[in-house]
Amino acid sequence: MAVTIPENYVSGGFAMEYEVPWMTPGAVRKLDELLRPSDQVIEVGTGGSTLFFARRAQSVIGIEPAVDWADIVVRETQSRGICNAHIIAEPNPQAVLKIAGRLGGCTVLSVDPDDGYDRDQLQEILARRAGDQLEVLAMDNYGAQSLFSRSFDWTNDQVIDSLPGTGWEGKSFNDPKWRGHGTRVFWRRR
Repeated sequence: MAVTIPENYVSGGFAMEYEVPWMTPGAVRKLDELLRPSDQVIEVGTGGSTLFFARRAQSVIGIEPAVDWADIVVRETQSRGICNAHIIAEPNPQAVLKIAGRLGGCTVLSVDPDDGYDRDQLQEILARRAGDQLEVLAMDNYGAQSLFSRSFDWTNDQVIDSLPGTGWEGKSFNDPKWRGHGTRVFWRRR
């Protein structure tokens, strides 16, 4: 399935229409290259990414902090005939952490909720739950200290050292227009 990213990608208004994550274009293309039909995806923060992952993976569990937005994403999946995406709407950050701690493993993890969430904490919980099963990780706005309280200034090697298992590679897809530098994607066994 070909990925289309319009010229106005920074606005984010295209994400649902084009079924792509609101991430830097290079990261979206890399994810498109990495995803497999057998993947099980967990994402925190839903939207165009949910549609993107659902078209390419076996299943998607999306945790969405904005309840109204979750309703829109659910309607959008239904109108597009997408049946393998399941959305959990939960506005309370502490409840999101509890939900994350109860989920099973995944092969692909994307943590990109609204502000007000410590993405490092969410990512750590979900990666630990996935363990050696985890093969792809996406970190959007990775250099924003308000979003990634510990890893905002880490090198890719430092992030890799924090991930479960071995054999990780990673790339930063930086963009001067992007908050927190851009998007990082890490992968192994692909």
